[in-house]
This record gives sequence, C-alpha cells and structure tokens, in this order.
Amino acid sequence: MIRRRPPHRIGLVLGGGAARGWAHIGAIRALEDAGIRPDVVCGTSIGALVGAVYANGDLDWLEEWVARLTWQTVVRLLDLRFSGGLLGGRKVIQLFAERFNGCEIRDLKIPFAAVATELDSGREIWMQEGRVVDAVRASIAIPGIFTPVRHDDAWLVDGALTNPVPVSVARGMRADCVIAIDLNNDILNGRDLGGIVTDTPLPLPLPVSGDTEADANAHAAPPPVALRKNGKPWPRWLAPENDRTTGTGDVRVPPPPSARVPSMLNSIAQSIDIMQVRITRSRLAGEPADILIQPRLGGMGTFDFHRAAPAIEEGRAAVEAMMPAIRSRLGMD
Repeated sequence: MIRRRPPHRIGLVLGGGAARGWAHIGAIRALEDAGIRPDVVCGTSIGALVGAVYANGDLDWLEEWVARLTWQTVVRLLDLRFSGGLLGGRKVIQLFAERFNGCEIRDLKIPFAAVATELDSGREIWMQEGRVVDAVRASIAIPGIFTPVRHDDAWLVDGALTNPVPVSVARGMRADCVIAIDLNNDILNGRDLGGIVTDTPLPLPLPVSGDTEADANAHAAPPPVALRKNGKPWPRWLAPENDRTTGTGDVRVPPPPSARVPSMLNSIAQSIDIMQVRITRSRLAGEPADILIQPRLGGMGTFDFHRAAPAIEEGRAAVEAMMPAIRSRLGMD
C-alpha cells in the first residue's frame, strides 16, 4: 500500500508547448500508474487544454482522439483566417466545447486553473471561474496564430507569454508539493524524437534481400503528394517539407535545412519557441517546482499534432525517470 506523509496536497502543473503538449498525456498516465493523483491541476496553453480534459475525467477520450489525428486532419481543423490570427481555431474549440458540454470550472472533478495573458496590459490572468471551454480557448490563443479572445472587456492571448510553466498558480491554490512538466527544455537543441525531425524529409525504406527489381524501383519512387479533399494539392506554404512540389507536380528535393528560407509559420513558431524557453527558465529560477519533469521533445515541431504517439511515450518515460525523486519527495513507501 502506498502512503504519503504530509505535505500531501499535490499540484500538477502542465506547461505550454503546442503539439508537444501530447506528452502531458503520457506523463499523467505514468503518475497514475504509480498511484499519484493531483489535488489541483494548472495549465498554460496546450497544458490548459490537456489539464481541463483530465480534470473533467476525459483523458481516455483525448488519448484515443489524438491517436487518430493525421496531418490532413490537423490542417482541416485549423481553419484559416486573416483577422487577429492566421488560424481561427473555431473547429477545434467546437470539438472540445461539445465534450465539456457547458461545464463550469467549479464543476470539474479536480480543482483547475488556466493561465492567459491580457493583451493590452501584459498582465497574467488566472482563470478559475466561468466556462471551461472559454478558459481553455483564451489560454491557447498563440499571438499571430490563433485569434485573441474577448473576456471581461479585455483581449486575452496565450498564457505562455507570461507564465509558460505556472508553478506560481499551483502555489496560489495551496499546493505544497508541485510537480511541473516543462515541454520546452531542449526544443532549441534539435534533438530527434522517435526518429522524426520535422524539417528533415523522411528517408525512403531500402529494399531488403529478396526484393524484385520492380520492388526496388517502387522503394525508390517519390512519396505521393498529399492532397486536399477536393483533390488539389495543399498550398506550398502550408504543406510539410517532404510534400512540397514543383509546379509540374513532381516532388521537389529540398535543400539542406540550413539553406532553406523558413516558411512564415515556421518563423513564427520558432520565434515563439525561443521566447518560451527564455521566459520558462527565468520563471522557474524564481519559482521552482518541487519536482521538475522535462521530456526530450526537441525533434517535435509546433504543429506536429499528428505525431502524438512518440510525444506520449516520451512524457511517460520522463516521469518514470524521475520516479525515485517523486517517491522520495512524497514520502511514498
């Protein structure tokens, strides 16, 4: 039997990081497997979304949903617009709104708070009242990507601008042991995650012994170009690097990563990554967590929402690696 001695009010803090946020699912699973369940949950950006779903008791649903995501599905969900941000996010939010079904934050099974940023003043906003979907929508409003949210006569944007890993919020909710998950520790190092690097085309499989010449030629053929539902190719600025084509429809061999001009979305995403890393390090230095978990997600891009499996596995592995420290801090027998 697992026993905890005081202090025992556990706060789980889920940091921001766009698609890397699926690692939170694996981290929560590993904690649950060890018999650790938080008393409060706080989140910023994608951490707010995963945290709200978890606090609502719907983590199984979320894990099943992200496992079915494909790149094409992700692009369809991110509705394009050019007012306030490139992506409206309406389709994604509608999906989660139906799941939350008008639920208020006070009605969640675990006390919860989401962090947003007031656009005009730059103030950090802790959202602990009102509808869950409204708090989540405000917290994920990445500037320039998703449109801001109007709330209490103020425009709100992504909480990661001010508090990417909101340890202070958990402390404010009287947590005396804070377990924080930082998704951005190594994203500027370009480490690989599960053999996948976003900006590098995936190598074609080599023919194995016994393949016919026709099979070998099939292996050498370029991959098919990803098409929209109407049969037309995706715009070049939106398509993944390995699917971008020449005007004739042939797959274009990309130049080395260092020689490519970054796309508009990649430039914005990389700039936000740099900002989040710097702010995270500064905030955690002044407001340290009792247990800091940092999955290795350097090879996962901001919009790689369709690559949930390796992110979930890395989140689980990161928690398992820290389990001796967690057990020691909680006084678990």
